[in-house]
Amino acid sequence: MKNNSSLIIVKKIAIYFFILLIIISLVFFAINILIEPQIKKNIAVSSQIESNLWKRYLYFLGNLFSFQTGRIFSSELNNVNLSIFGLYLSQFKWTILFTILSFSIGFILGNVLGIWSAYKYNKSTDFIINLTVAAISTIPLIVLAIVALGTSTFLGYPSQFISNSKYLLISLLVPAIISAFGSISLFHARSRKITKNVMQSNYFEFAISLGNSRWKLFKSQIFKNLVIGELQAIVPFYLLLFSSSLVIERIFSIPGQSVFISYAFSKGEVNLIMFYFTFSFFTLIIFKWINQVILNILNPLQNIERRIKWFNRKWVKKHAIK
Repeated sequence: MKNNSSLIIVKKIAIYFFILLIIISLVFFAINILIEPQIKKNIAVSSQIESNLWKRYLYFLGNLFSFQTGRIFSSELNNVNLSIFGLYLSQFKWTILFTILSFSIGFILGNVLGIWSAYKYNKSTDFIINLTVAAISTIPLIVLAIVALGTSTFLGYPSQFISNSKYLLISLLVPAIISAFGSISLFHARSRKITKNVMQSNYFEFAISLGNSRWKLFKSQIFKNLVIGELQAIVPFYLLLFSSSLVIERIFSIPGQSVFISYAFSKGEVNLIMFYFTFSFFTLIIFKWINQVILNILNPLQNIERRIKWFNRKWVKKHAIK
């Protein structure tokens, strides 16, 4: 039985690795075709860049399997004496700081408003909260950013990013709040639904009839279900915020991933671009795996149900062949 389980795990790892390799390869060819004019310009300047696409691909695979990032061809960046990984981290740290701040605002406000709406379900408070959240989330980010830039002089907050430690968080706060509007809407809708479903369940109503306080039931039932429910959606929600942050970074001059990507594409730096996509891809997989482990600990029944479904599918396939 243990040998079969080990074989299944090895097969799954092999399949996932093969799928990852195909995805990364497709991204490589798509990017190379997309930035072909910039690559040709680089070839004209630097003879160290391989002109043949397939040779570049083999060179990329060699770097991938040897855990190397490749080299930077731009003379501007070579003078900085930073590796691709070092350059990536120097830009990415601002994106992480900015998006985590924005995500935290969206997560806290969204859940608070969602829980409040659920407790006031079908009342005027619920209607006002839903209407306000919906109205804010439908306004384009660019419009909100332009308004924020225009009012910065009158309200006295920084209109652009300031790296000085004294004003760093203040300069990130306004763009973080603007980026958080979409997250507030998503977390509000999800927490409202989860809280409402728990409060309308037979168990909750029975517990109330036995004299249990709503606060006690919130801590024992609603909070746990909220944590599990939000963890199930936290990866796609963060990815949406991460993608939209590109626009806000450029408007508020935050030197994050948007600068890294735009420079790499404009200069035809294939190694920079592929490192960005590959590193982000593997980081996402690791984060999803950690998230799944936490979910299995908090909700072991979910893992058991998934295994039962998997064995049922195997059993059906086995008997269908017979």
